[in-house]
Amino acid sequence: MDYKKSYLLMAAGVWGGGIVMLIGMFLGTSSPDTMALGNGAAGLGVFAMLLGIGQALVFYKCPHCGEKFSIRGKKPDYCPKCGSKLDL
Repeated sequence: MDYKKSYLLMAAGVWGGGIVMLIGMFLGTSSPDTMALGNGAAGLGVFAMLLGIGQALVFYKCPHCGEKFSIRGKKPDYCPKCGSKLDL
C-alpha cells in the first residue's frame, strides 16, 4: 500500500471512528434500554480509530527509502531522510 492511501485510511478511521464513538456515547447515556447498544457502538468507534492509526504506523512511509513519516500533521512534500520529492 502506498503512503497516500495509508494517509486517507488513517484519516477516515480516525474521523469516522470518532463520529461512531460519539454516537455510541450519546446512545449509551440517553436511556437504560440503549446502554448496551451505545457501549457497543462506542467500542466499535474506538476500534476503527485504533485500526486506522495502526495501519498508518506500518504503511505510511517513503516509497523511495522506507523512512516512516510522522502521522501528526499534513503529508510532507519531501522525504525527511532522503530528500526525494513525493507525489501529492
